[in-house]
Amino acid sequence: MSITLAPGENLAATLTKLETALLSPVVAGELSTWAHTVQEAAATLAVDLASYLRTVLHVQYAEIAQTDPEMSSHVEKLIRSDQQLFEQLTHFHEELHALAEAAAHVKKNEGKLAEQRQRVEETGIALVLNIKKQQAAATTWLAEAHFRDRGVAAD
Repeated sequence: MSITLAPGENLAATLTKLETALLSPVVAGELSTWAHTVQEAAATLAVDLASYLRTVLHVQYAEIAQTDPEMSSHVEKLIRSDQQLFEQLTHFHEELHALAEAAAHVKKNEGKLAEQRQRVEETGIALVLNIKKQQAAATTWLAEAHFRDRGVAAD
């Protein structure tokens, strides 16, 4: 039996799993295992993010633009940020893959890869935070489109 979650729930679960994997300390001799765990946690991120953008955020962007056309510049910025998220995601996956490959070949001197592992962790955490920031921005502008005071005074 499989449970189907809403795109927002899928993305939240994926982000939590990835964040936990990234923040877990690396036990001596287990860098390869750590990298593999992070790869597993990140495996569905591209799919979950794309689904969330298409079914949630892009719907919100359209609603913002329709409700308050004056906010179109905010929508355009959000759309540009979506593209930047995918670029950041690609970069993260590339760095993670390179670390996993290096870890498979450096069994005794994992310390040599400490800086590379740190970069992967920082890149991954920054990605998670930027995705959450994008979600918050979309929610804020949607609420603003619906509820902002447009300065129309009653006589």
